[in-house]
Amino acid sequence: MSTMRYRVAVDVGGTFTDVVLTDGKGARLVAIKVPTTPSNRADGVMNGIQAVAEAAGIRLDAIEEVVHGSTTGTNALIERTGARVGLLVTAGFRDLLEIGRVMRPKEGLYDFTVDRPPPLVPRRLCLEAVERVDAAGTVLTPLDEASVEAAAAAFAAAGVEAVAICFLFSFLNPAHERRAAEMLAARLPGLPLSLSCEVSPEYREYERANTTVMNAYLAPVMRKYLARLQERIRQEAGGARLSIIQANGGSTSAEHAKRLAVTTVNSGPAGGVVAAAFYGRRHKRLRVVSVDMGGTSFDIGLVEGGVSRVTTEGDFQGLPVKIPIIDLHIIGAGGGSIAWIDRGGALNVGPHSAGAEPGPASYGRGGVEATVTDANVVLGRLNPDNFNAGQMTLDRAAARTAVAAIADKLGTTAEEAALGIVRVVNANMVKGIATVTIQRGIDVRDFSLLSFGGAAGTHAVDMARDLGMAEVVIPPLPGTFSAIGLLITEMRHDYVSAVGGVVAEKADLAALERRFQEMERAGREELAAQGYRPERMRLTRMADLKVFGQTYELLLALPVQGRALDRAGLKALLAEFSRQYRSRYAFFYDGEPIEIVNLRLSAEGLNAPVALPRTAKAGPDPAAARVGRRPVYFEERGWVPSAVYRREALRHGMRVKGPAVIEEATSATLVPPGFAAEVSGDLGLFIPLRKAGRARR
Repeated sequence: MSTMRYRVAVDVGGTFTDVVLTDGKGARLVAIKVPTTPSNRADGVMNGIQAVAEAAGIRLDAIEEVVHGSTTGTNALIERTGARVGLLVTAGFRDLLEIGRVMRPKEGLYDFTVDRPPPLVPRRLCLEAVERVDAAGTVLTPLDEASVEAAAAAFAAAGVEAVAICFLFSFLNPAHERRAAEMLAARLPGLPLSLSCEVSPEYREYERANTTVMNAYLAPVMRKYLARLQERIRQEAGGARLSIIQANGGSTSAEHAKRLAVTTVNSGPAGGVVAAAFYGRRHKRLRVVSVDMGGTSFDIGLVEGGVSRVTTEGDFQGLPVKIPIIDLHIIGAGGGSIAWIDRGGALNVGPHSAGAEPGPASYGRGGVEATVTDANVVLGRLNPDNFNAGQMTLDRAAARTAVAAIADKLGTTAEEAALGIVRVVNANMVKGIATVTIQRGIDVRDFSLLSFGGAAGTHAVDMARDLGMAEVVIPPLPGTFSAIGLLITEMRHDYVSAVGGVVAEKADLAALERRFQEMERAGREELAAQGYRPERMRLTRMADLKVFGQTYELLLALPVQGRALDRAGLKALLAEFSRQYRSRYAFFYDGEPIEIVNLRLSAEGLNAPVALPRTAKAGPDPAAARVGRRPVYFEERGWVPSAVYRREALRHGMRVKGPAVIEEATSATLVPPGFAAEVSGDLGLFIPLRKAGRARR
């Protein structure tokens, strides 16, 4: 009897749930898609686990770990279905969430009517505790316990389901927050409490408060969902361990995710960026824009130096968060995005999506509105008879009827309307990519567009060409690539120690070293408790630095790792700061005093590697993989006979010239006329867009 143990990754999307299984040696991959079940996403998760086990020919009790990219928190924020939260703040700061920052929303910088997202806690549930700590952590006003008792009574009367506590400068001295939590726990037993000194122990009280509130808002929702899922896994899959992906690109235990629920928002898309960085390093593509186009959303990530960009200044649904997260930009653009005509007669696509239910018109589940998927069916870019590994048959007639309704309003043919839908959604996605690159001063011409997701392959070349990028890369198994990223991620816990702002040249290095060692001790203990041996632990020291007197800092890893912080290490850190500062802002004045704001530590538990498929070397002729021809509609060319290839039959060294469609189980790639896809040893497709952009394979 085999004792092989397996790991399964589950990425829940708006339309499909992607599931990938690997064996204990990381040498085998089995990938499938199943429909997402919006009414109860746990059903879709379990359906996927059962289906991938059947496809792999294994029993459910052979699964050792389920790694889950959860959308539960994200959906609760989008739909505003989180818990009823009460907020306890320092007296005089009751309007903290309402006032926020003076900065206007990026999307409405010049719009005088733009509204910020309403706070997650209404003002009537923001109560005050009499206490005060100064900027050095010294107590100015002791905690008035009577004010906490009064707040507890008011919270109980209001029926709050969770409480967030955020006192001024508690990241330097958490004593008042901890005492208030003790009192609230006694008066409100069983109620989830979120303390800012635990959730986000950093300066900037608005961001810290909002992050703590968001954690309180999501904690009851995540606890309920994860408890149910753990029980179903216990009953149906023999008690496999459940790990949850975090927004920082690492995984954590289900218990940790219940306590720090805010870290799970956008966790599925984060896995895609991790996978893109991994694949880019594998092929010496160290500058990558990753794009994941699924059924509902379009997720954009940036990889520089082979590493995904992590920030502590992100936001979820327009609300700021102060935790380490992978820098992601997400827009409503996917295969299910709905086409519509505005009052001015212009064609629009998205952000609303047909989702999984009813789905695009071509799904035959009752949808009648034209979507991007329907447009691609009309244009011949998708094969209706082999969609999602043949598990679904798309309805050509329904797709054409839906697109024809748009065409009638535009006064054009169905083909031209379908092409218009594709062009509009492409423009939306190009604008989204520009937001995280060009608008930040990043020249994308030397970047590769690494495109994945079930819907991305038919749009990738057009997007990259519009941006003037070097090449398009389609990794193997693109339809489930984000789920592969979940398997690649390591167990990760982040720690922060607020320094309070000291000039680097005057810093007490011994004191800073003690802070690093304290965080390292906590990281080792937490990883050891989750079964990781010392040789499978990786500790990375980081710091937030800024120019003295400026407002915002840069996060960077210490150039010297694995030894005590000394003057040489500090000098290397400051040199790296000046380099990154120049790269970001184009100028840095040498000799400017630099301030250390926070020390950080990333503690990672290393998992077994994941091996991608390998193919034998072959000649450039891909005829052995050709399965036929069909007409495909292209701009300015109309219907063009195009070769159709099975990706699984391609071999290393083959060169697929356009026009062509490369089909596989969960995705399809369009190679337009004038371009060619070169096949790598792991079935990756590399499509150069200009000679200068052709890098080494």
